[in-house]
Amino acid sequence: MSQETYATATSVLDKTDYRKTIHKCLEACIFAEGKIGYPNTVKSLYSCVSATYPGFNAKKIIEEFIVQLKVKYRLKTEEIILKNPDYWFHPGKRAMIEPDLRNAYYKELFEFIKNLLAKKRILLYGSRKVRGGSQMADE
Repeated sequence: MSQETYATATSVLDKTDYRKTIHKCLEACIFAEGKIGYPNTVKSLYSCVSATYPGFNAKKIIEEFIVQLKVKYRLKTEEIILKNPDYWFHPGKRAMIEPDLRNAYYKELFEFIKNLLAKKRILLYGSRKVRGGSQMADE
């Protein structure tokens, strides 16, 4: 079996397995929205999706978006601090604002990954389970 044939044969199987895992991670993110564990489920999705697929470097694309997102949310935090100078001295204010910022950050990251997968048609192909049958009797 040549190297090229081997690569195509395994990539079909790998894609199927990855799609199932990606779908499970996407569902976990959807079910965890608004809950404490939401950031961890989005991190899990990022870990699952960030790979270098043939002709599609998902890891690089997502990392570039994360850099932009971190800058955006750092600026939002600085804006909040400027509006509320006693932000650092009142733990109650931080406890109210920080989870909202964190969830908004991860929500935006989740939406980006979901749209990226949809654009690359990874979400179009689902998996179909086929019921098993019983063995036929010998005659």
